[in-house]
Amino acid sequence: MEDLGRIIVQWAHVLSGVLWIGGGFYTILVQLPALAAMPMPARGPALAALGPRQVRYVMRVAELTIATGILQIFVNPHAPSLTELAGLSSRWALAIVAGAVMAFVAYGILRGALKPAIERLLAIAPTAAGGDAAAAAQVGVIRERIRRLGYSQLALGTLIVGAMVTARFS
Repeated sequence: MEDLGRIIVQWAHVLSGVLWIGGGFYTILVQLPALAAMPMPARGPALAALGPRQVRYVMRVAELTIATGILQIFVNPHAPSLTELAGLSSRWALAIVAGAVMAFVAYGILRGALKPAIERLLAIAPTAAGGDAAAAAQVGVIRERIRRLGYSQLALGTLIVGAMVTARFS
């Protein structure tokens, strides 16, 4: 029964991690360029429909990934090496700790910078669409910030996946 619990937690962790990182790749590489290519009158309603859902989706799968990652500490047979004094001398422990730190950083960027930027974009976009030049200039700045933050999320996600593969094969 103990193995079943470990399998379920690990499956949920891997699945939610794939959804988090994969969702970020899809958003940055497919969805945002498609929105930018849309005619301005269609862009606002599309962004208003997609933006809040996308943020909620990514936030929830990120939180599930982190929660199941924490659960992994309690069910993984390697976990005792994290609590030993010299535990961080093992490749597995180093990879797990590095992956966890990067996941918390990525989540912090998501919650602390990306989410507010998207909310700001959604708030100002109707004014920009109405012809306000100052609002339109702000939209460009916010879009660039979202793009940069998104790429930082992709880089961290790629490094996290690398750390988890290292841990898995340690």
